[in-house]
Order: sequence, then structure tokens, then C-alpha cells
Amino acid sequence: MIRRTVVHQGIRARSSLAGVQVISKNLDPAAASSSYMEQLEGEWSTAKPFEEIPGPTRWQLWRGFQKGGEFHHLDMAKLMDLYRSRFGDMVRVPGLFGMPTTVFTFKVENFERIYRTEGQWPVRGGADPVLHYRANRKDGFFKDCVGLFSNGPEWGRLRSAANPVLMQHRNANLYLEPMQRVNNQFIDRIRATRDKESLEMPGDFLDTINTLTFESVAVVALDRELGLLRDSDQKPEAKELFRNIKIFLQSFFDLGIKPSVYKYISTPTYRKFSQASDAIFDTCSMYVNEAVARIDGQSAAEREGRRSILEQLLQINRKFAVVMAMDLLFGAVDTTTSALAGVLLSLAKNPKQQQMLREEIVSMLPQPDRQFTLAEMKSLPYLRACIKESMRMFPVTFGNIRSAGTDVVLDGYRIPQGTNLLMLSSNMLRDERFYPRPNEFLPERWARPQDDNSAESPLRNNLNPFVYLPFGFGPRMCVGKRIVDLEMELTVANLVRNFHIEFNYPIENAFKRSFLNMPNIPLRFKFTDVNYS
Repeated sequence: MIRRTVVHQGIRARSSLAGVQVISKNLDPAAASSSYMEQLEGEWSTAKPFEEIPGPTRWQLWRGFQKGGEFHHLDMAKLMDLYRSRFGDMVRVPGLFGMPTTVFTFKVENFERIYRTEGQWPVRGGADPVLHYRANRKDGFFKDCVGLFSNGPEWGRLRSAANPVLMQHRNANLYLEPMQRVNNQFIDRIRATRDKESLEMPGDFLDTINTLTFESVAVVALDRELGLLRDSDQKPEAKELFRNIKIFLQSFFDLGIKPSVYKYISTPTYRKFSQASDAIFDTCSMYVNEAVARIDGQSAAEREGRRSILEQLLQINRKFAVVMAMDLLFGAVDTTTSALAGVLLSLAKNPKQQQMLREEIVSMLPQPDRQFTLAEMKSLPYLRACIKESMRMFPVTFGNIRSAGTDVVLDGYRIPQGTNLLMLSSNMLRDERFYPRPNEFLPERWARPQDDNSAESPLRNNLNPFVYLPFGFGPRMCVGKRIVDLEMELTVANLVRNFHIEFNYPIENAFKRSFLNMPNIPLRFKFTDVNYS
């Protein structure tokens, strides 16, 4: 029997959900929900058991990840390709050492069904190392504020508090100016470190991009510039925070993707993860306390002014401000680094589109030294199309994770409520069924007229909206989306109006694909100054 714990909301009159009866939006919501749940119950009674979903055994999984095993040296994309070729479009991967069993699905029709039944508090797995650390921290700091890695009503309470601060357009003005200052430091850094003859960046330019994204997130999360893009006045605690964020993210991916006994025995990788988490907590707490002291020292008139993001979070709760600062740094640094690397490679290899973008930017802001206003940033549609197309060409991650919000049937199999589900969409982004000429960089896909039904259209008219979800979907979509959007748009716009960007090397297999896809080649971009005389 289907557990009626989820009310299905937002059923649309037009749906691409294969095999599901379309329910009119004019129906009473309660009647629509009841009808939909009755349909699910009917499917459940005839579906095949969960245990019959094909996949590797626990022994095959354990042995495969050991040294010399068939999975040991595979990145995420190759591992997914192997699973799909061996087991099909639905794969059941058993959990080891306290990790849950996970079902991998490669079909977009299943994605929509999963999202449409996720319920009021969508559950996202994959954060076990963070949850384990926060549950077992000796001082109990996270006991009543786990952060946005949590699930259930606790997550709902925290997300409801965070959304008005982080997801509102009006707050973008608060971090536009400090992000522009960081951007200017990035431009200066490029000019100072590129080779004087070739104008190429050194092979470690990825580290500079990573520093930029870290600085940009820090001005929002910690309300201060850390100065790591400058050669002088670099604070030791800022450098240490940056180092520990990198350790945290690498060990988090290792603990999340490979079988590990860290929940029972403190492994070397978990100890690195835990020590980095302690150091990040201490530094973020220090910066938040400094902000509190600064606010306490303000006059009444100063307090009446517009408050920073951190100050707004502090109004909710000091502990909440610390946890949100940590979660923003964890979630927005490497993801934005990956996305920026992808868009720079796309523009460098497509000079025609790069020039079209430059013309759009210069027409809006002809003075090379003047900074963008928020209104001007909103008036750059080709810029947003270029970023969107590059994230299709070079996706940041392999897909999205959810837990089944109710008992549901996928591909004829019973999926019990609470089952971990991995929706693998990255291969679809270069699939001819969805994107004509899929290996070409065509920003025009996202800017075409709505009535363009021609055969030459670069985007399928019936494109399922669940194919392309770089920031997730629904209540659990990325809380930092507004920050990342502005950071990406500002950085790309400033680079293109300052430089002709080239990359004179092959870009096949440019990214190593794990939980996140990160560049796997030296990013020796050539930056030639644009002459406006």
C-alpha cells in the first residue's frame, strides 16, 4: 500500500511525465492529490520488487574499489557508463558500512516523477560525512542547528529563515560592490602573473580562479575581503581558511564516493576531514564574532542603513550565521570554480561568440573603467546565454540526489519511500534527442524566438525541463544560486571586456569527473588586452 505521507502539489495541465495521467489544474487540489495517489497505488500493485533491480553485489562493489579493482581508477562518468552498459537504465547499488543503498536512474522521465513526489521537505542524501561530524562534535554546537545539509522539518525551518536573505533579488545590491572589488583584484592578478611574451597564464591558473571564487563567496558569507588575490597584506588566518576548505572538499568527496568505515573507525581521510572542519569552524566563528563587535559599535544612524547578508543572518541567530557562513563556503567555491573554467574554455575556443558577447557588454558599458550597476547586469541576455550553454557543455556535476518522498514506481520497479535516488543527467546534455548539434557551443539555443519551430532550431521545442537543472529543482534548489549567478556574470563580463581570451591547446578530457567536475589540464589561457582607443 502506498504510504500517504506526501501531498502531491503543483500538478500541471501539461506534463511530460511519461505514463502518468494528466490531471487538470482546475481540479480541486485535494481531489487531484487523491487521484494521483490512487494512480500510484495501482502501479505499485503490479510493479516488480525493489530487490529485482539489477546492479552489483556488495562483494563486487567492495572488491571493485580496492587497489587493482575494476572501479578503482574510474572517474564518476566512466563508472556511471560502466554501470549503465552492464545493468541498464536503472541500477541498484548496495550500501556498505552504514551507507544507504542507492538507485541510479538515467531516464529523464524518472527525474520528473521523483521531483513531483518529493514532498514538503525534500530529502537529499550524499552529505553523510558532514552530518556525522556535526552529530559527533564534542561541544554539541550543531545539536540544534545542523545547517542546510540536514533533512526533514529541521531543514525546512532553516531554509525558511535563509531564503528571504539569500534568494531575494533585492539583496544582490549588497554584494555587487564588494564582488566588483574582488573582480578588479583578479584582473590585476592576471596582468601581473601572465607571461610577458606569450601573455599566457601559468599552469596553476586554476588555483587563481579558485581563490577568486573563495574571495567572492567570503565577502558575502563573512562580510569581509580576505585579500588573497593581493600579493601583500594576506592574513594568515585567511590563507589557512582557504587551505582547509580545499582539504575539506577533497576528503568529503573521497568519503562520499568510496566505501569507508569512517562511521565506525576514524580513518586517516576522516581525520583530515574532521580537523579541517574544526579549523573552518574556528575561523568562521572568529569572523562572525568580529562582525558582531563591529555592529555593536555602530551608531543608531548606521544601524538604520542597509544591512549586509551576514548582519541579516545575525539578526536571526548568531549560531545560524556561523553555520550558514560555513555552508556557503562549502557549497559555492568549487562549484563556481568549475563553472568559470568551463565558460572560459568555451569562449576561448569560440572567438565568434566571444566577440558577440564583447559587443553586447561594451554597448552597455562603453567606459572600460566604470563598474557595472545591477540594472546593467540584468540587461545582458547573451552573457547569460553563454554561461548557460557552457554549463551544458561542461556540467559542474553529474546530476542530482534525492530520496523518494513516497513509495513510487520507476521503470516498472517498486521504489520504497526513503530510497536514495541518483538522477544522472550529464550524458543527456550532449544528446542529439534534446540538443541538435550537441557538441557545438551555441548560446543562441537559450535566446531563440519562442515561435522558432524550424528544423534548424538549436533547441528541441519539446525539451523536457528536467534534462537541464544545474541548480537543482524545487524547494531544495541551490540556496546560493543568486550569489553564484551574479559572481559568474560579473567575472565573465569583466574578463571579456578587458581581454581577448584564447586557449591554444586541446580540450578533450579537460575535466576530471567526480562528485564535481574539475579541470584536469593546465589552464594556460592567453589574455590579450582589449584596445578601446
